[in-house]
Amino acid sequence: MVTALESKQTLLLVGDDAVDTADWLARGVSGSFESQRLQLLDSVPGVVDYYAEASAALAADFYEGSRADAGVTGSYTADAIVLDRTVKIRRAVVWAADPLDSGDLEAAILRLQTVVRSEVNRPYRDTILANRKRDPAASGWRRIARGAGCGLCRMLADRGAVYRESTAWFAAHPDCNCTCEPVFSTTDTGEPLSVGQFIGSKRNPSPAQKARLKELIAEFE
Repeated sequence: MVTALESKQTLLLVGDDAVDTADWLARGVSGSFESQRLQLLDSVPGVVDYYAEASAALAADFYEGSRADAGVTGSYTADAIVLDRTVKIRRAVVWAADPLDSGDLEAAILRLQTVVRSEVNRPYRDTILANRKRDPAASGWRRIARGAGCGLCRMLADRGAVYRESTAWFAAHPDCNCTCEPVFSTTDTGEPLSVGQFIGSKRNPSPAQKARLKELIAEFE
């Protein structure tokens, strides 16, 4: 049995490889700023695509394993979900390359690491969430955060709360390393969402809700 934390650790290793590859590519660019930016645009999206496939495949395997460990009867094949984010990734690479205009390679690399890590982590979460919606046996999902994570992540994962609504949004900040695991009604009733978790899982909270959310996050910082 692979636990959610073990699967998350494997995802971190996948992300590390992706970041290392992007770092190596960035340190190899040369020429004018425009030429360096173009070199990154020609290479980094391909790196993201390659590791995104690995991330989604890891999540699909974990989903099926979790389903089997929960004792769910009936067959189900989890789909690996990699959404088309070509335009957004290219825009993010352009943003990451901006410091190269002033010769600041290290700043550009730090930005690039954030972009790559975030984009590699995303398909893992998308795969879990999409299959949770498709699988009749799944009752929800649970957020898996680092113990030393930010206040938002710790609050959203607090008490192992289970997100059951199909409209619940996985809130994630840049370079967020949170993952999620499916929950099956045969084994887990889960904790109900708190006020903060409910607000944090809404896509369009009101100004008043945003203010309340800041107060709740502060309790975890």
